[in-house]
Amino acid sequence: MYIMKALFKKGTALIVLFVTSVFLLFAEKTSVEHLYSYQLDNGLSVFVAENHSAPLVYIEVAVRTGAVAQTPENAGLFHLYEHMMFKGNKKYPTSQQMQRALNDMGCAKWNGTTGIDHVNYFVTVPVDQFEKGLEFWSYAIREPLMNPKEFEDEKKVVISEIQGYFAQPSEKSFQYTSKLLFSEAPWTRDPCGSVEVIQGATVEQLKSIQKKYYIPNNAAVFVGGDVNPDEACRLVEKIYGSWKSGEDPWTEEAKPYAANPLSAPSYCVLPNDEVSSEIAQVSISYHGPDSDFNLKDTYTGDVISKVLDDPSGAYKKTLIKNKKLKIPDSTYIWSGYQTSRHHGILSFNAIMTEPAQNLPSRAKDFLETVTKKALPAVQNDKSLETESKRKQLVKALEDEWIWNSESAEKLLSNLSYFWTYATRDYFFTYGENMKKVEKKDIAPFFENYVYDRNPVIMVFVNPAVYEQTKQEFKKAGFVEVSAGNAFWWNKE
Repeated sequence: MYIMKALFKKGTALIVLFVTSVFLLFAEKTSVEHLYSYQLDNGLSVFVAENHSAPLVYIEVAVRTGAVAQTPENAGLFHLYEHMMFKGNKKYPTSQQMQRALNDMGCAKWNGTTGIDHVNYFVTVPVDQFEKGLEFWSYAIREPLMNPKEFEDEKKVVISEIQGYFAQPSEKSFQYTSKLLFSEAPWTRDPCGSVEVIQGATVEQLKSIQKKYYIPNNAAVFVGGDVNPDEACRLVEKIYGSWKSGEDPWTEEAKPYAANPLSAPSYCVLPNDEVSSEIAQVSISYHGPDSDFNLKDTYTGDVISKVLDDPSGAYKKTLIKNKKLKIPDSTYIWSGYQTSRHHGILSFNAIMTEPAQNLPSRAKDFLETVTKKALPAVQNDKSLETESKRKQLVKALEDEWIWNSESAEKLLSNLSYFWTYATRDYFFTYGENMKKVEKKDIAPFFENYVYDRNPVIMVFVNPAVYEQTKQEFKKAGFVEVSAGNAFWWNKE
């Protein structure tokens, strides 16, 4: 903010008035208090959250890409590209100089991530370092050097990360589920990618990714903190306005993956030394709505997640009533829906005690109880039609929204996520559309995404318990998940 005031003072009164009128014309005050939306001439979206509680500024640059854009030939290169953003650029030629620049700015936090639907880079700086923070990401994203030696060294780092996932039960579970539910293209849900692809990667491949996806009309800048919105956007325009736009990388019409790729429920077991020998976890996963193809259903999915989370609701009460499952109480039951452009996941989970006692049978019973009793009980729950229950649900959703908007960083991180897998308007109208979901929408949702589909049922159990019950699982038709069969690219 201090820097912007200095810039305006350098101009004449006429220029100041002209710049102000431009931003008054194009600045859009959104439905969220103190959050403003802009779009530069090159197509770059800019969002500014004004919050003067501390002399800090959060800066994030997000790009609409990631695993969703991958092919088997380049799976993992978006992640490698993200790593290379920290290995030198036109202004800061080495990673050491980049680190020194971050230290000199007094950064509170900085990083980059590669996900299924997005790649983002973020930093929090003191307000007097705002311009330098914006400039730092501009050079990193727009003018990376891709030094050949740094490139070869970083390939080894990324390969080491991938190999490290071999021992992580959560990663094996994620990969194996992806292989089954998105069998047509599991690499589009795997940001880490293939060791073989990383080994053979070239700088030219990364430059191709940069040219196609790292363009302003496929990106957004998020600024939040102790700033004046119009002045903040003016500074973003000064630094990023010369970024040349390119062809929309998403013009080719995408097709949804198979809604029901499995011919029957797939039962599997994953030995996990992080699980106590006193319990086991059972997880049921379905391919849920995708924001690119079933946008309206994504709201229903989120509302249903809240309904199922009610500790005194029909869903949890029905599961607890089945004593064979050995679920201690409602806190050991959870469900969720994760929105994604092409990889929406709907899951139902529970913790069971006495894992050495008939666990394979109980896992199958869990599926049966969820689909034949618990979800139908939710459909038939008359209390969901009452005004008091509706108010309770709306209040829970509003409280969650307030929590996610508590700080400028939280608000913008949430907005960045929504912007990536849907649109900016999806975020701004989210609360309004959630309130439109009614009880009558629940039954069609279950019919479309649960009852007529075959899920992946995964049991997580302590290795020692698994050794005791291994033959029982095998006899019940469970496949053991391992590093050898979990990863789509593993040729073992």
